[in-house]
Amino acid sequence: MLANDADRVPLLRRIMRHLNHPDRHFHVIHIAGTNGKGSTGAMLASVLQAQGLRVGRFSSPAINDPREQLQVNGHWIQPAEFLDSYHEIVPVLTNMGLKAADISVFEWFFLISMVWFRNQNLDWAIVEAGLGGQYDATNALAGPQVTVFTKIALDHTRILGSTLDAIARNKSKIIKSKTTVVTLANQDPAAQAVLQAEAARQGVPIVRPTRLNWQVHDREITGTTLDIASDQYQWQNLKLGLVGDYQLQNLSLVLTVIAVLKRHLITISDTAVRTGLAQVQVPGRLTVLQTEPLIVADGAHNPDGMQALVNSVQALLPGRSLVWVVGVLKDKAYEQMLMTLLPAAQVVITNTPQQPDRALPAKVLAATAEQLAITDQPQVMAADDIQSALALAQQKVAENGAIVVAGSFYVMRELQQAGWLVLPDD
Repeated sequence: MLANDADRVPLLRRIMRHLNHPDRHFHVIHIAGTNGKGSTGAMLASVLQAQGLRVGRFSSPAINDPREQLQVNGHWIQPAEFLDSYHEIVPVLTNMGLKAADISVFEWFFLISMVWFRNQNLDWAIVEAGLGGQYDATNALAGPQVTVFTKIALDHTRILGSTLDAIARNKSKIIKSKTTVVTLANQDPAAQAVLQAEAARQGVPIVRPTRLNWQVHDREITGTTLDIASDQYQWQNLKLGLVGDYQLQNLSLVLTVIAVLKRHLITISDTAVRTGLAQVQVPGRLTVLQTEPLIVADGAHNPDGMQALVNSVQALLPGRSLVWVVGVLKDKAYEQMLMTLLPAAQVVITNTPQQPDRALPAKVLAATAEQLAITDQPQVMAADDIQSALALAQQKVAENGAIVVAGSFYVMRELQQAGWLVLPDD
């Protein structure tokens, strides 16, 4: 969907109405934000599944197979189910005077997810906005029970606006009447003010944890154990199957959502919370690809995400010499991303993502890194593709070092296609 096409969401709402409002057959948690949507959605789904509920997830982007975007209890939609849902929608479009080609690919995936979820007799669906919020296909949802905002930061500025205020305004337009809004404790003040104003305009409550604090007992590359508390909850010795300090702010948001659900909507046991959080996995988020030498991969692809990744890697791997393998798209703020990672790198190896229209050539990225480097460190090199970049990285990594792969979900896709990154079984 084109994010500036104001006519698309009303059209999708009409289609949903002609489909007899499939989204009213289950409860909905709608998630928007710049960073953290996937991890937040995965945690919530894992907890609700551990409670014994039937849970759907609509998310994007896919790492490799488009069917990853539509899941029920962790299982991808099957090809036959996808086609059945498609053929259920086409006659409705015909009756409305529309053709299949009038609907974009992302819109199709959203509509198919809603019909499939209804046919799967879901209890809850967790739906992530694709781009922005106001003109996103997911804004055709009729009435989410909970509306969640992860970290709002600068990204897609050509489409959503060049300021945090503008981006937050776009995302805030998913807030509807009769929902409860949940947002981060440390949401940027400008973004927070926008969310609060829109919640007030809609006459709905906005919940934001206060007095938030956590104490990490154990940071390992396989998970995090911590105490975490706010005015909404208190948990001790909680094990999270994800790593990185940026996941702790996502966790604080998830626990706030759970507190809201327990207070107003459903029963969620402490056992379900602990089990779901301990078991959760998010491919492409500080995922271990290899242990000797250690290689981790993360889809950080904007300045805020890169800063969070660098902070997390430095906390997880203190004192280690780091080789960074980086590939980016040319429409991203890659100069800011480089300025963040260069001080944390011994070696930077660039590669060109497999995205012909948007990929930044490895040599251009390497030249930019060399211009931005303050000293002779890090050593900067360019490789043709991810395989040659990883081969070179393993030659360059020190005995006590580690390799970090980042920059784009297209790079994560190449890692999966090459056998480095393993996705959950469909």
